Amino acid sequence: MTSRRGYLYQQLALLGWTSVPWLPLLRQKTLVLAGDDDPVVPVVNARILASLIRRAKLQIFNDGHLFLISSADEAAKAVREFLDSSDRRN
Repeated sequence: MTSRRGYLYQQLALLGWTSVPWLPLLRQKTLVLAGDDDPVVPVVNARILASLIRRAKLQIFNDGHLFLISSADEAAKAVREFLDSSDRRN
């Protein structure tokens, strides 16, 4: 069972913490995936992430929040290609 206090603390944490200052410090190649019709996480969030992570590749799907399910083949292909290209270029 969850407590009201625990829930409140989680909500407060969302208001006061961000990873944005640390994103430029990431050295790993990073694949950022997003759907262009996502009402939960707008595509602008993915664009911000990709712009702040120096070795990021942004892949936007013509889909919504559940693109990993509704565009599973296309998403899997993007991940596979990213991983294959990372293996070759380390």
